[in-house]
Amino acid sequence: MAGFLSSLGTTAGALSAFEKALTVVQNNVANALTPGFAKQRLYLEALPFQPEIGFPGGVRAERIESARQQYAEQAVRARQWAWARAEETAAQLSRIEGLFDVSGQMGIPKAITALFQAFSAWTVSPNDMVSRQAILERAQQLADRFRETASALAQILHRTSSQIQHQAAQVNRMVGQIRELNVLYRQDIRNLEDPSLDARLHALLEELAQVADFTAIRQQDGSVTILLGGQTPLLVGEQQFEIAADVSASEARILDFAGRDITAQVTQGRLGAQLEFRNRFLPSISASLDRLAAGIADRINGTLAGGLDLNGQPGAPLFAYDSPGLAAATLRVTSIGPEQLAAATPDAPGGNGNALALAALAESAQIEGFSFIGYYGWIARRVGSALEDAREATDQQKQMLLQTQWLRERAQAVSLDEEAVNLVRFQRAYEAAARVIRALDELLETVIGMVR
Repeated sequence: MAGFLSSLGTTAGALSAFEKALTVVQNNVANALTPGFAKQRLYLEALPFQPEIGFPGGVRAERIESARQQYAEQAVRARQWAWARAEETAAQLSRIEGLFDVSGQMGIPKAITALFQAFSAWTVSPNDMVSRQAILERAQQLADRFRETASALAQILHRTSSQIQHQAAQVNRMVGQIRELNVLYRQDIRNLEDPSLDARLHALLEELAQVADFTAIRQQDGSVTILLGGQTPLLVGEQQFEIAADVSASEARILDFAGRDITAQVTQGRLGAQLEFRNRFLPSISASLDRLAAGIADRINGTLAGGLDLNGQPGAPLFAYDSPGLAAATLRVTSIGPEQLAAATPDAPGGNGNALALAALAESAQIEGFSFIGYYGWIARRVGSALEDAREATDQQKQMLLQTQWLRERAQAVSLDEEAVNLVRFQRAYEAAARVIRALDELLETVIGMVR
C-alpha cells in the first residue's frame, strides 16, 4: 500500500509540474506582442529513482527563468538614445533650414541683391530722385527681411525651450512610474518573477532612453537605481529625485533636485539634442546673422559718410540698429530723405564717385573674406551641412538600433513556433500523468472492492 501511495504522490507532483509548464507557455503566447516582454522558461528537475531507499522518482518544477539578457538591453538603450539624439537634431535643424535660402531667389539674399542693384542703377543718374527713392525702398525691404528672420529664430528658440521643459517633465514622469515598480519589488521579492511587471519596467527604461542617457542598476532587493548620465541619481529604491529645466537665462540648464547645474551630464537622447541646439547651434547662427546685418549697415553707413549729398553736406546714415548683438532683430532704415543720400565725393561734387563706391561693396570682401552674399551663403551652408550630417547620422543610428534590437529579439523574444512545440509536448505529458492518476484511482477502487 505504501508503494501505491508513493506512486500516486509522484504522479500528482508531475501533474502539477506539467500544469505549471503549460501556464508558462500560455503566458508567453499571450504576451508575445507586449512591449518589453521576454519569454520565460520553466526548468523541470528529474527526481532520483531509488525505491529501496525511499526515493520514488518523478519530476518537479525547479525554477522559472527569464530569457532577458541585461547586456542586450543595455546595448539597445545605448543605441536608442544615440538614434533619438540624431533624429531630434535633424528635426530641429529642419525648422531653420527654410529660413536660409541658398538660391538667392527669396529672403535676405534677394533683398541684398536688390539693394546693390539699386545702388548700381543710381550710378547712372546720381541726382535722379526716383533712383534715390528706390534705394530707400530696397533698404527698407532688406531691414524687414533681417527682422523677420531674427524673429523666426527667436520663436524657434522659445519653442525649443518649451520642449526642453517638456522633456525634463517626461523624465520625471517615467522615473516616477519606475519608482512604483520598485515599491512592488521591495514589498514582495516574488514580484521579480512577474513577467508583466518585468515587461513594464523594461518598456519604461527603453522609453526613457529616447529622452536622455542614463545608467540602470538592479539592486539585490529587486529595485532599480537610475543615474542620469551615469552620475546624478534620479531614483534610489523608493526615493525619486526630480530634475528641472531652467530656460530663463541665455543658456538652458538642467538642474538636479538640489538646484545644481547638471546640464553637462545630459549629452544623448532628445533632451541632449535640444540642449545642444538651444545653447550652441542656434545662438551661433543668430550671432552670424547679427554680424551680417551689422556689417552691411556699418559698411554702407561708413561709405555714405565719406560722400556729399545734394545739399553738399556729408552723407547721413541709411541704417540703424540697437546693438551688435541685436543687429538683425533691430535693423531699420533711418529717417533719411532721398536728397540726403551721398552720391558724390568731396573732390567731385555733383558726381557719382560715392555711388560707385557703394555699388562696389556688393562684390568686395567685407566679412571674414566673404562678400555680403558670400557670407550669407556660408551661414546657409552651415545649416544645410549640419542638417545633412544629422540625417545621415539618423539613418546610420537607426540601422544600428534595428540590428541591436534584432539580436536582442533572437535571444529573448517569444517564438510562436517554439511555444507551439512546447505546448504539445507538455500537454501530452500532462495527459499521460492524468491517465496514470486515473489508472491508480481505478486500481484503488478495485483493491477496496476486493477487501470488502
